[in-house]
Formats: sequence, C-alpha cells, structure tokens
Amino acid sequence: MVRDSHPTNRGRDSSTGEAQDEVVRESSTYLTDPMASKFCQTFAEGLESGIGYARIFSLLERNGFDSTMVENLRTAILEEGDLLGEAFMRFGVLDSTSRRLVIVAEKQGTLPETFDRLSNIYSDRYDRKKDFAFALVEPIVLICLGILLINLVSSGNLVELALSSQWSQRAWEIALVSLTQIGTFVLTISTLLFGWLHLPVDFSPRDFFARIWMRIPIVSKAKRLFAISIFCRYLAQSISSGMDVYSSMELAAKATDYPKLISQIEEARQHIKEGKGLAESLFSADALPDDVIEYVEIGEESGRLGHQLKMLAQRYEERADDRFRRQMKVITWIVRYSIVASVIIAVFLSILSMELSI
Repeated sequence: MVRDSHPTNRGRDSSTGEAQDEVVRESSTYLTDPMASKFCQTFAEGLESGIGYARIFSLLERNGFDSTMVENLRTAILEEGDLLGEAFMRFGVLDSTSRRLVIVAEKQGTLPETFDRLSNIYSDRYDRKKDFAFALVEPIVLICLGILLINLVSSGNLVELALSSQWSQRAWEIALVSLTQIGTFVLTISTLLFGWLHLPVDFSPRDFFARIWMRIPIVSKAKRLFAISIFCRYLAQSISSGMDVYSSMELAAKATDYPKLISQIEEARQHIKEGKGLAESLFSADALPDDVIEYVEIGEESGRLGHQLKMLAQRYEERADDRFRRQMKVITWIVRYSIVASVIIAVFLSILSMELSI
C-alpha cells in the first residue's frame, strides 16, 4: 500500500500532469539543497518499501523536518484528498520544476524513481557548491596577503621603515590595521558563502542571478556546460516519468536557467508540434552542442533515448567540473603572481627612493 488516501477533487492534464484547476499557493517551505535531498530520499525509500504517506510523514518528523510543513502535508493529503504534487505546490515544497516532475510521476506511478533522482540532483548541486567554496580558500588567503602588502607599501619607504628605531611600533600599527581589514573581508566573504550554500531551493532571486551570470562570456563556460547536463538529465527524467516530449523540453530548459537555451527552446517545441523528431527539433537550438543532437538522434533510432540522455548528462557534468577546476587554477595563478610582482615592485621602488634621497 503506497497511498493512504486517493480521492481528489481536481482534474489533470494527462500529457503534462499539471492540475487543471489552479492550486492556490498558501505558503513557502524552507528547504536547502541537502535538506531537499534528504526529504526526497525519505520519500523514495518509503514509497519503494510500500509504506503509506502517514508513516513517511512520521519519518520526516523524526528526521527533524519542520513540523508545520509535515502537518500541512499530512492534512492536505490524508484529510483533504490532495495528490502529493498538489500539496507540494500548495505549500511551496521543493522548486517548481521538481514539483511538476512529482505531479507527472504520481500520475504515471513512478514516484520512487523520481524522488531518488531528485535526491541525487539536489545532493550533486550542493556538492558542486561546496567544491566552489573550498576552491576559493587559496585565492582568499592570497588576497589577505595582498591587503597586508598594500598597507606596507602605503606606509612609506620600506627600507627606511626597516632601519628605523621605531620599526616595531610601526609594524604593530600596520599589522593591527591589516588584521582589521582582513577580518572584515573574511567575515564578509564567509557570510556570503554561508548564505549562498543555505539558500532555499524555491528561491526565485537565485534563478535571476544565475541567468545574469550565464550571460557573462568566458567565466560562465563551466556553468553553461553544467546547464547542458541539467537539460539532458531533466529531459530524460520527465520523459521517463510519462510527460510528453513537448512539455518535457520546456521543463528541462527552465531547469537550466540558461537564457539562450530557454529563448531557443520554443522554436524547437514548435517543430515537435509539426510532427518532427526530438533530434531534428533540437537542431534549431544552437545553444546545444552538435554531439548532443547526434546522441539524441542515435537514442531515438535505437529506442534508448533515456540511456543516451543520461550518458550526455554525465559527460557534460564531468566537462563542467574539469572546466571549473581549470578556471580556478587560472584565477589562483593570477592572484598569486600578482602579489609576488607587487612585492618585487614595492621593494624596488623603496630602494630607488632611498638612493634618490641620498
């Protein structure tokens, strides 16, 4: 037994899985990426084992999830007869893309697999965030050294300072000012990173800033590669959950936050309406690399479209990780050698200044 209650008063669109009658949003639920991953994993394991929603809600409470959220879901599903996806929409659980997938999966009877994949998606996204945060450690340390250097250079002639009888007092003053500035800088960066790591998954401004970042050339290359991975992953997931290809393309494109792809996907969807295949339709979207189109075409011809899309998702995720690591190496190299060059220049200018004064 998977459901404790089946009745519902709302109709559904069989192709998209969306409720035909609008579900009124009553509240928002705070779930970070790791919380959302654990939330989805709890549902995946519970539904796979065949326990009812009442038991799953009890598990969520024991795992420390917000009691108000759990009680709202319990009331909506067990007492008012909402479907799970409708209850998620009503109380803002997960993000909009995931909620649509849940609605479709519930209609098609593939909820355990869908929740398991969503759990992995949230977990992978959080791991990438942590990797980015840890990659910033060395550049931040180098910038702190740069702050100390700037204070030393602005204090006057370094050679005269070293030979001065009051060098220890002056050095202490410089160190105190530098530590204050470094502490402020580190605290600011740490606060921003902490807030970014703990943003709720259903947070519209994050999508807005992500789309701005995606428009920046060169530095957003890793993000764009990962967007292609997300597109392939969500396209495979939505199709396997029973959503039609026309709706799946829109959902997958929106999940990427890639403005160029989002703007081009509508033309591709029109080709689907005209009866063309997925690969032929996606050919008009030049935001997608040629190999994506080729593998989609192979998947359509062989009947293994889902397998090909998942393979592409994994491949582009690895490419995005590799690109990100190379970008961080370049940034670290630039910061490191900029500081070394600044030290050499500062010492040279100090010696030159002392010789001129003689």
